[in-house]
Amino acid sequence: MMSWFLQKIILLPFNFIPATLTANPKLAMAEASELPSTTPPKKKRKKAWIILAIIIIALLLFNPISLMFFGIFTSMGLIKKTELKLQKPAIYQPVAERLATYCQSDTNLFPAILSFAWMPPEISHLGHPWGDISPDYASVEFGGGFYHFGYYLKRDTDASTIATNVWHLFLAREEQPLKPLTTFNLAASQHYTAADLEKLVGATFDESITSGKLGAYRSKVMLQLKFGQTSEAADTCREWIKAQPNSWLPRFTFAHVQCRLGQTNSAAVEFADWVQAHKDFSDCICLALFYYREGWTNQAVEAVRLALAQPLTEEDDTASKFYLAENGALIAFAGGDYDLAQSMCDKMLADSEKEKWWRREAFRTKAAAAFMKGDQPAAIELMKSAQNANENEPFSHAPNAKADQKLLDAIQNKNTELVRDLTNWIDSMEKWYSPFETDESGFHGGDLRIATPYPASWKSDEMTTNFYD
Repeated sequence: MMSWFLQKIILLPFNFIPATLTANPKLAMAEASELPSTTPPKKKRKKAWIILAIIIIALLLFNPISLMFFGIFTSMGLIKKTELKLQKPAIYQPVAERLATYCQSDTNLFPAILSFAWMPPEISHLGHPWGDISPDYASVEFGGGFYHFGYYLKRDTDASTIATNVWHLFLAREEQPLKPLTTFNLAASQHYTAADLEKLVGATFDESITSGKLGAYRSKVMLQLKFGQTSEAADTCREWIKAQPNSWLPRFTFAHVQCRLGQTNSAAVEFADWVQAHKDFSDCICLALFYYREGWTNQAVEAVRLALAQPLTEEDDTASKFYLAENGALIAFAGGDYDLAQSMCDKMLADSEKEKWWRREAFRTKAAAAFMKGDQPAAIELMKSAQNANENEPFSHAPNAKADQKLLDAIQNKNTELVRDLTNWIDSMEKWYSPFETDESGFHGGDLRIATPYPASWKSDEMTTNFYD
């Protein structure tokens, strides 16, 4: 059955016919000669059909399905061009040697996922490649979604000797057989040192910084910390602060790096003074996180108190304001300031942009705080609100329900010791916010083997390892 909208489209040309003609054709014909006409009838009909054609073309071209297919078609064209480039010796030969030399180096020097910065310039500018290495193989991938392609490098263990390794490089494509590109020998002694890698990869970050991509400062600091160049990392932070004087991130990073150099007091004072001067909600929570990771819980709680007095806003280069507010409430809870924890939860719940996910988190933390203050009935009611907020949760309803039941049982059984330690009842996947959770590769999760400026005592950003069965 034809929709109302399509009927309107099809009948559009006839809408240009005078209403009198459709109501009474004879009367309209009689009166037609008396009506002045500025446009000949043929031109009117032509104009109507042109308008109709434009509308139909627009509907065909700009509806979501057409745009999706157009995007796929364009992407596949770019992919084919990139694949052709990858098969040129001028590109794959230097890539093959770099990857093989990586494999023959100490693999502990590398992150788990190699970003574009670790790739030779021949391919680092072709898109956003990523890869991984081991002593016997390496891979580089492009693409995403339903199609991946790139290189696969493998050591020929049968043909290799103690002095020389034999390597085979292939073009790898989704659901297609490997295409051999080259076979070459490499002296087994050829490898990269930490200093070599810092120079190679650091040059990429320097190039990005020079071109105005200031986010590369973070990556450069992480690289320097990875290779033990803490003083150099501090110098990079100073340059970063000059380049972005109004951003919290370079100052947050610098404060932690200074602590690694033993300049603990000056680091804390300098960062705290800057936050006090700006008094932004996100900055205050980041100050609290700095204190908390460095082991200064009391100062962290005071930073949360400072955040509570600010409007609940977020900056472009931080996390969600609700994520930060939850972190603040949990820092207050861990510090034993249950009134402050409840107040931060109330701040979240009062926000007009509150999301259902964060409502549940706020209710849970507020319930735990109420229980620790001795108000078991209020805590139970708050947990019921948390459970209601979990209804219709499409992705994590079951694990959330188990976590909620565990906390509710502890409250009903008056298990103070369990509730006091938030790691016993916090959601199993919850993390403290960190701008160093990933590097420039953008990959998350697992052991990425990336460096952070945090103290060695800070083992993980995961709030708990007590996963619910």
